[in-house]
Amino acid sequence: MNKKIILVTGANNGLGFETAKAVAKEGHTLIMACRNMEKGEAARQKIMEFSNNKDTHLYQVDLASFASIRCFCDKIKQEFPKIDVLVNNAGVFTMEKHLKTEDGLELTMGVNFFGTFLLTNLLLPVMRDVKDARIVNVTSDSYKMAKLDIDRIQERDTHSIKAYSTSKLALMMFTKELAEREKAISVNVVHPGHVKTGIWEFKKWYGFIPKFFSSLSMVDAKEGARAIIHMTLSPELNGKSGKYFSKMVDTPFEKFCPESRKRLWKKAETIVALDQ
Repeated sequence: MNKKIILVTGANNGLGFETAKAVAKEGHTLIMACRNMEKGEAARQKIMEFSNNKDTHLYQVDLASFASIRCFCDKIKQEFPKIDVLVNNAGVFTMEKHLKTEDGLELTMGVNFFGTFLLTNLLLPVMRDVKDARIVNVTSDSYKMAKLDIDRIQERDTHSIKAYSTSKLALMMFTKELAEREKAISVNVVHPGHVKTGIWEFKKWYGFIPKFFSSLSMVDAKEGARAIIHMTLSPELNGKSGKYFSKMVDTPFEKFCPESRKRLWKKAETIVALDQ
């Protein structure tokens, strides 16, 4: 087996946890990037027990904080010689409109797009010279209902699902642009299906509503993670880039005009202060 170093964000719960379990079970070095270290350590212990793989490492990162992301990436680059696979799984969905990141961005876009954009770019130096390196971005087919106003990307639409969908549309555009820029790295995006995870839990009186409907129409995290695991580990993905997979099916999607992708990149580059 060609042992790889694989980093999974949001690895303590849901899709990330199931993906991390599969990575460890296959004998790869696992880097778990989690916001909550207590939950992360509990998940790490479960993964090591399940996989009998002690080469499992936990690091703290909060995608709602550019400072946290920079600190995390500095540690990873110091302690690991390379990253073979980066799985950008972590994300948020919130019904509350006015929540902000540490850097003053609307929370949904701040975490799902800007945080992922910064983390990915900072880790590119330890991926560029790796044979068959790949980046897997986890999206949602809800991107189809979104309209992205790049000039107002830091603002939020009133409706929670629209805000979430717009963040995933930005992630789709980022994936395509990154694939064009980084020819040596396979960069793809995957919709794992509609999955019951903690992202749909809310500490509000109406919290039972999304939870109830998710129980009727969604698959569990183990089933949903199958597509992400395939994208992470299957040799079939070697050399494929700039593609959108709906579950495990290579699915056509709007490529978005190069000018829009480049404008979005430039906007994000400025907001996250990538050159600093």
